Amino acid sequence: MSSFDQLTASTAAMPTPAPTKLLYDRKSAAYTLSVSVRTLDYLVANKRLNTIRLGKKVMFGHGELVRFCRRNHPSVATAEVAQ
Repeated sequence: MSSFDQLTASTAAMPTPAPTKLLYDRKSAAYTLSVSVRTLDYLVANKRLNTIRLGKKVMFGHGELVRFCRRNHPSVATAEVAQ
């Protein structure tokens, strides 16, 4: 067996990664951010996380979740003192 055949056989056995979702519902977004749904609602109410409305559903864009993760997050006590 040639090295090309071995490489092809080994890469064929590797699972393909799941495609990135574009929109997340509240439960999925909370799971993705490793926070509770209640904490997610708190972040939305305090305008720290933007939402997308689809009818009655509240959805979160993938880019918004990534943006939120990359930001610096001061503690709640520090944020309240600064205001």
